[in-house]
Amino acid sequence: MKTFHIDCELEYDVPQQTLFVFNLGVPTTSGQVVRAESITSQPNVPIDEFADAARINRFFRLHVPPGPLTMRYLATVDLEQPEVNVGAPETPLAQLPSEVLKYVMASKYCEADRLFALACREFGQLPAGYSRIQAICKWIRDHIAYELGTSSPLTTARDVLANRAGVCRDFSHLAIAFCRALNIPARFVTGYARYSDPPPDFHAVFEVYLGDRWYLFDPTELSPLDEIVRIGTGSDAADVAFATFFGAARTRRLSPLIDFAAPGTTLVTLQTPGSGILLAA
Repeated sequence: MKTFHIDCELEYDVPQQTLFVFNLGVPTTSGQVVRAESITSQPNVPIDEFADAARINRFFRLHVPPGPLTMRYLATVDLEQPEVNVGAPETPLAQLPSEVLKYVMASKYCEADRLFALACREFGQLPAGYSRIQAICKWIRDHIAYELGTSSPLTTARDVLANRAGVCRDFSHLAIAFCRALNIPARFVTGYARYSDPPPDFHAVFEVYLGDRWYLFDPTELSPLDEIVRIGTGSDAADVAFATFFGAARTRRLSPLIDFAAPGTTLVTLQTPGSGILLAA
């Protein structure tokens, strides 16, 4: 088990009254446990936390007046080693749990139906199972350049193929689309990750359902899988954007930092007027 300390700070210029919904909070799952956390904002406005219908994603909602906005999320998280099983088989569609079936269908950014022919041509004859997912990830690394600034929040898997370039979000969308085209359930995962190049940012990877469980993959290979702390899980990026706003806002700074917590770290909560700050001591 590894323990991580997260210090995520976002800054915006807000020209008019705007409603924000943030997906920054780390959920406690079978593979990770949140030991302590806090969420604060400047200006000090009420923060409403809620979960999605499946209760696998956490969201923070706040209504912000015009002016600067700073959001800060602090957490200490214990992370288990993710399972790797090169012998994991693909599960027949008829045997999939009902809650998994939706991850075989095309979605907004993962047009699996439009990539069926290519997926079958490139991967249809490969042995089914974990190794086929590894082959999909390798194909993407071999054919798609990792280049900052080559895509936008509207870029889809088909766009990535046409551009032959993208970032982690795009690599994962393309991998998911290929998997779903082969009737393999796949879903999008966002997280805090440790990597030095490019500069720290939110990271996107994906999961595939094999046998009777989900397995994590990173087609970019930017971060070790056992150093990715999960934030959101969904069909694609539309489900788990780290920030969504209704109004107007301009991002000034994005700093989702994560690092190993020192052995024996203890947690101290300090209260200041209008805010709660979590510190490691």
